[in-house]
Amino acid sequence: MSNFGPLSARSRQLWLRMHSLRVVIALTVVAGVLLASFLSYLDQASDLREQHINQIHVELDHLGALTALALREPLWQFEAEQANSIMEAAFINPDVVSIAIWDDKGAAFAQRARNAEDPLLVASATRAVERNKTLVGKLTMEMSTAGYLAKVNEVRLQYLRHGLQISLGALVIILLIMHWRLVRPLEALVEASGRIEKGQLDIPIRRVFRDEVGALADSLEATRLALLHLIAQLESRNQELTDANEHLEQRVNDRTESLEQALKTLERAQEEIIQTEKLASLGRVVAGVAHELNTPIGNALMVASTIQSELEVISKELASGSMRRTTLSSFIERAGEGLTLSVSNLQRAALLISDFKQVAVDQTSDQRRVFDLAEVTNEILNMLQPGVRKTGCEVQRHLTPDLRCDGFPGRYGQILTNLVMNATIHAFEPGAGGRISVSIAELDADMVELVVVDNGIGMSEAVRARIFDPFFTTKMGRGGTGLGMNIVHGIVTRVMGGQITVQSAPGQGSRIRVVFPRAAGPR
Repeated sequence: MSNFGPLSARSRQLWLRMHSLRVVIALTVVAGVLLASFLSYLDQASDLREQHINQIHVELDHLGALTALALREPLWQFEAEQANSIMEAAFINPDVVSIAIWDDKGAAFAQRARNAEDPLLVASATRAVERNKTLVGKLTMEMSTAGYLAKVNEVRLQYLRHGLQISLGALVIILLIMHWRLVRPLEALVEASGRIEKGQLDIPIRRVFRDEVGALADSLEATRLALLHLIAQLESRNQELTDANEHLEQRVNDRTESLEQALKTLERAQEEIIQTEKLASLGRVVAGVAHELNTPIGNALMVASTIQSELEVISKELASGSMRRTTLSSFIERAGEGLTLSVSNLQRAALLISDFKQVAVDQTSDQRRVFDLAEVTNEILNMLQPGVRKTGCEVQRHLTPDLRCDGFPGRYGQILTNLVMNATIHAFEPGAGGRISVSIAELDADMVELVVVDNGIGMSEAVRARIFDPFFTTKMGRGGTGLGMNIVHGIVTRVMGGQITVQSAPGQGSRIRVVFPRAAGPR
């Protein structure tokens, strides 16, 4: 192993892989040579077996023919000893296993046999023994074909010896070539890789041969140059960052001040939008209340005018002395009925004015106080009743009494007003009318909920997902600003510390649920 100083863990791994490559190549060479030798051996062994068996069959045929000719006279003359002598001569061939002789009657005449090397490797032949074209007997001869096994063993040893010699020679040559063309350049590349890993980029990497290892050397050299370029860029960037950091604090302070001013402007704009929307809602309520007051005040005024005219008639009759008892009784009766009707209408107007006064105070002063949630909800719905009635809608109330809350009833009224009026505008087609349900209930000791449900046309998922986006409306140009639900969401989450959820589907109406604490947090 070349001595090129202490290696890093990565360089050591490359070195180990390189040496394992030597082992793999050496084993591959040995395995290839041995496999080729083994296949050649199998082919030659098969040829040896086939040639030997063919040779045995030729010898069997030839020896059988000679033995049959020699046995003609002994069989004719029934000379068993002479037949045995002939068989003895045939047994001089070591491959002969057995000879059996039968006479013309089929009776055994003579027989001789010896143990075969392998009983399965035996070839046999039967010949007729004739004298003057007359059958005098029959000869059966068996010869062993196992003689090829010795030749196969000899060939096996020969191929094994040659295979080992070729393997060792090829291995030596290949290892020398590997060391010259592969190991030596790879060791240089491992050393160069170690230098790159340590950051020593000043020594160029040169390739030795124009092959794959040379291409790897070129790749490492390109990597070294790229790292040098990258380091130069990083140093330049670091210098730029150093220069920028000197002025960063001032820029951050300037940007922070600018963002704070923008945030304050945004908060003021948002508050102005809320106030504008609140006054717009209050204006719509004022218009509805004014219209609603016309009826009871007009009725009271008409009754008072009627009584006044009749009172003038009575006064004239009383002055002239022509007053009759029936006329006075009739006047008193009509005046009583008129006063009762007038008081009823004035009480209705007074109640409406009282509710409007409290709602107006709450929504304009934005004062925090303890209030009954059902009472405030009733007051707001009473104020909204004239506007709701114009749309042909009906408001159903399901209000749990005695829910005392400590918070901002004006902001709660703004939420309820927007939800109810939003339902009348968006949930129903113009003039179609429908049903709106308003429910308040206690969830636990600390939380209450407001639920507004309508049986209108509902919303698609795309509309429901954007319902709280500012300036998003499906009624642009037809009375919708797109700010109502955004303002509701802001009041619920930021002012009241609650949550609002919307459930809706096309043709199935909408359900809006507001959950908020009974005691609002500090503003």
